[in-house]
Amino acid sequence: MKLLKKIKTKLQESPRTRSILLYLSFVIISAIFWSFLTFNGDIQLDIQVPLEINKPNNVHLLSKVPDTLTVTVKDRGYRFFSYLFNKTKPLTLRLTDYSDGISDFKVDQSHLKKALSHVLNKHSTIINVLPESLNIKFTDLPGKKVPIKTDIVVEPREDYTLYGALIQSQDSVLVFSDAKTLSNINEVYTYHVEETELTDTLRRKVAIAPINNAVVEPRAIEIMVPIEKLKSQTRSVKIAVRNAPTGVKMLLFPSDVEVTYRSPVSRISDDTGITAVVDYNSVDFNSKSNKVKVMIGEMPAAYQNVTFSHDSVEYIIEKH
Repeated sequence: MKLLKKIKTKLQESPRTRSILLYLSFVIISAIFWSFLTFNGDIQLDIQVPLEINKPNNVHLLSKVPDTLTVTVKDRGYRFFSYLFNKTKPLTLRLTDYSDGISDFKVDQSHLKKALSHVLNKHSTIINVLPESLNIKFTDLPGKKVPIKTDIVVEPREDYTLYGALIQSQDSVLVFSDAKTLSNINEVYTYHVEETELTDTLRRKVAIAPINNAVVEPRAIEIMVPIEKLKSQTRSVKIAVRNAPTGVKMLLFPSDVEVTYRSPVSRISDDTGITAVVDYNSVDFNSKSNKVKVMIGEMPAAYQNVTFSHDSVEYIIEKH
């Protein structure tokens, strides 16, 4: 306590300290007078008023509706505290009050101001509203079901593969518009998606590209592109002979061959599904060589880089 009293005495004795305290006092008094004059006089302020359109469930708005209206308001300064610290009520306009009953919803500046006067402080004067008017197209026609065309380019990394077709959460959407526009819409497209060097299954929400004077529902779909890692495999398969005439037997040496390939990890335990064949019709009987080419017969589409340990084998023809 003695230390604090000593510091207080030193501050009071210091001319510099007294000057600072006097300056601060004038600043505080000036601020009080400024606040009194400002908040007791008229000022203008821009207020953001949320906008809502009350419409029947079967009606779809075809034009973009602003989320808020920018309203310039004039009022006593102290009344603006209610706008600053309280959430502004939304302006709700009923479609039936301002529509032509067919396709147009229009509200001019004067009607906007009149409607806003019921939302804002009753003492406030509305100077201006932006946008100055609303001109919105709508339709009550049922939606037209159209297919979705995906614009998707996917490339896995070199040691991975696309394993299966693209999966979509749905293959069609509903389009709402006027009769003339609907007659010209037969499909919709997703936004372009391009992914490279993928190492895992791609899952993505993709938006449907917008259409002028139309509304699409839903506005986005889920897609999935299955990606799997490739693993090298080596197995032995029997060589089959094709197109041998009746009474002719073709003996092969060796009769089987090792096949090396890359397959998706999920198919490692499966049988290969790969067949090796020689074609009797491909034998050149005028050649001094007694070898025939080994070819791939059947092969699952998911397998890659299939090679045989022998590109040809020896043969002997037996006739019965």
